[in-house]
Amino acid sequence: MAMFFSYLYVHVPFCIRKCKYCSFYSLPYDRDLEKLYIKAILKEIEIMREIPHLLKTIYIGGGTPSCLDIHNLEKLLLNLRKNFKTTHNIEFSIEINPKTVDMQKLDLMRDFGINRLSIGVQSFNDKELLFLGRIHNSEDAINTVKLSLNKGFKNISIDLIYGIPCQTLRSWEETLNKAVNMDIRHISLYELSIEHNTKLAKEFSSKKFSLLSEDDVTYMYEFANDFLKDKGFKKYEISNFAQKGFQCSHNISYWLRKPYLGIGPSSHSFIDNKRFHNPSDLFSYAETLLNGNFAWIYDYSVDKVEGLKENIFLGLRMKEGIILKKACLLNFLKNFEKEKLLTLSGNKVRLTDKGMILSNEIFARVLLHIENCPVCKQE
Repeated sequence: MAMFFSYLYVHVPFCIRKCKYCSFYSLPYDRDLEKLYIKAILKEIEIMREIPHLLKTIYIGGGTPSCLDIHNLEKLLLNLRKNFKTTHNIEFSIEINPKTVDMQKLDLMRDFGINRLSIGVQSFNDKELLFLGRIHNSEDAINTVKLSLNKGFKNISIDLIYGIPCQTLRSWEETLNKAVNMDIRHISLYELSIEHNTKLAKEFSSKKFSLLSEDDVTYMYEFANDFLKDKGFKKYEISNFAQKGFQCSHNISYWLRKPYLGIGPSSHSFIDNKRFHNPSDLFSYAETLLNGNFAWIYDYSVDKVEGLKENIFLGLRMKEGIILKKACLLNFLKNFEKEKLLTLSGNKVRLTDKGMILSNEIFARVLLHIENCPVCKQE
């Protein structure tokens, strides 16, 4: 199979301040490091444009892409538009933080064809934002949404976090209410998790806070499911809800295992059934590219068995479900159907709402079955 990709991810590795819970690769914003990053990623764009492609989506994430200096942001956007071929109806997304975006940057983003904003709100409760280590407050978030709408952005998504130790069901409902009362089209809900080597993990190990009970966290998710459904937001993936026609095409490409290219330090790629990643180190990344080489580090080739596993734990995240053709695996899945965790209709498999809550447990059991089943492992 010849190399070809239709989806592009761009990683911007800078934050004004790293959030307590975040485990993604990022660095404190620094003008000199920003110059090095721009120099390197423009070189990577120059190299990668030679790979056959026709982009259906571009997604700029981080880090905090909106913390880039406006002139460097313009250089990045100009080079992306100039060097990559795109469809006429491309979905072009960028993540923004309410504290690092202004009218001029929004104008620039719109003028270069960005048509989808993903705003890192996380909560509309100042106490919860303070706990998470966010640099913005609820008023900043509300103003950013209003400003974005005034600038003509019609496709706006916000991220929200539930399961925050100081969070109550009432404060969660207030956050959801504020979200749906603005003219946004997409909401992503993420359960707070304690990731290794984060500030939150250190505070937790020092017993500075206690986690909410599993029952309380599950109820918050279930409450949000029902609440958003009533407000016209349809769940299309475990964590993602959208009004009709506003699902995130870029993220769907990951779950459907479409070929995608990642550029920027720590980004990942999946092309020609092979997985690659760039170094999670700006200096190593930049040195390799500025010497004229690919920054890719090869991970592995995805064989049929690995592809089957990925289809399970990626594809089944989708509300639409997946098609499975292995009879032994379908027979094994009947155990979950009896528990009302999924539905089987011929070769079509879908998780139920209850199954989505327990998805990690289901995936683990199914993957273990594949590992131990000689029929599943036959190519």
